[in-house]
Amino acid sequence: MAGRNRFNNISSKEWLPFQKSWYLETDLEETYRKNIRFFVKFDWEEHQPNIFFYGNSDKESLFKKVAKEEGAEVFTKIESLTGDTELQFALIDVLDEAGKIEDLKKLLQFNIKITALAKQLKNKIIHRRFISVFTKNIFSKNTYLPSAWDLSERVAEIYTLKDEKIACLQSQLNKESKHYFSTKQDYYYALYFRKDENSGLDYGQFKNSNFFKLNTQQSFFAAHKKPISNWHIIKPPRRNKKEVLHPAKFPEEVVELFLPFFTQKQDAVFDPMSGTASTQLAALRNQRNAYGTELSPFFYEISKERLQNFLKPEQQEIFDNIPKDVDFKLLQKDARTITKKDFPEIDYIFTSPPYWDMLNMVGAENQAKRIKKGLQTNYSNDEKDLGNITDYKLFIEELVHVYRNLIQLLKPGGYFTIVVKNIKKKGKNYPFAYDLGHLLQEDLILLPEVFWLQDDINLAPYGYGNTFVSNTFHQYCLHFQKPA
Repeated sequence: MAGRNRFNNISSKEWLPFQKSWYLETDLEETYRKNIRFFVKFDWEEHQPNIFFYGNSDKESLFKKVAKEEGAEVFTKIESLTGDTELQFALIDVLDEAGKIEDLKKLLQFNIKITALAKQLKNKIIHRRFISVFTKNIFSKNTYLPSAWDLSERVAEIYTLKDEKIACLQSQLNKESKHYFSTKQDYYYALYFRKDENSGLDYGQFKNSNFFKLNTQQSFFAAHKKPISNWHIIKPPRRNKKEVLHPAKFPEEVVELFLPFFTQKQDAVFDPMSGTASTQLAALRNQRNAYGTELSPFFYEISKERLQNFLKPEQQEIFDNIPKDVDFKLLQKDARTITKKDFPEIDYIFTSPPYWDMLNMVGAENQAKRIKKGLQTNYSNDEKDLGNITDYKLFIEELVHVYRNLIQLLKPGGYFTIVVKNIKKKGKNYPFAYDLGHLLQEDLILLPEVFWLQDDINLAPYGYGNTFVSNTFHQYCLHFQKPA
């Protein structure tokens, strides 16, 4: 790994693992230590290794202990920051306080308080250094409060939202929820903001909307009543020569994770952007009927072939294990033009949208690899393809329009899952998942999110020696319910 490290004092061997966008937390002390070591440069002649910490008394004591061992000085009170005191890093840990709040009004007041604290720190944080917030979304009494997303948006009006990491915990929570979809709440967000020349600028977020419109769940009917973990490491099998042609295929195993929670046998499962038919194949495997559309004629033919081969395979011994009482219907069609006449009433929609126009980014590392192999690098060149829209706000609005049109197919009380990740483009962070959660609450009930984690991709040394840029190896599985 070439280049001088101007950002901190750790080796490339220690730097690279920190860039992974999720981590298994078994020891909070170690988490604090890794953050201090990454975001503080101890031999910086111009600046002392000063850090600010906010958290409960036990965490404050732990953080001070770790910082002292590493050689940093910790400040915990705004008033103790004298006129010439500068901060290399600030960490605000609100997990305990936020987790105890169940009232929306009190939660918003708390987020406003933490935002005010972050604003007070701005003049003390050195240019291009970081402030991190440890927080989580809250699920209580069948109502979902995405407080982490709300706080992220508020702090992003002061600093530049640069990144996030998902902390994965071991939870013993296994209490049955007889009427509602619930999770183990075994995670939290580590949000990372930077004070820089772009701080406070709007990257296309939808600030006139809010996260707390439709978030009270209605009756939950499926067989699995126990809570699901918020995080799942899924390593799919190697893709075959047809599947690898698609530049952004998700594995059938992700779909199969949620089918027992949101559907029953013989239910109708639908994907409006079928790609190579991952959703439909997972549905058929699990005795659900499969429906979908695909804009690209090329991928439509691949999808149809995969499904036909599954239902009518040449090898009889495989056929013996295949359910014979399910079927599929696939149309080569623009998802914008879907009507209720095209398909029967749908129980569950599972889909993954284009990640804006990222597949058209010629310089992207993954794109270069696909070009070298002679593989297609984008979904299509069709001007109707959402993945070819260059303006972020227009892209989101068009996508939400498609999803709202699909709600007419979904039965009352039915479920809708969207696999998506936030987007980094040309040094800016676009909270794609948050924005979808924002806008779709106009029509759908927002449920707790679950993360699909990837652990089979090589880490790349983005930003080495200069700043923090994570390798995004987590994807949101956003869940919604249609009001009855």
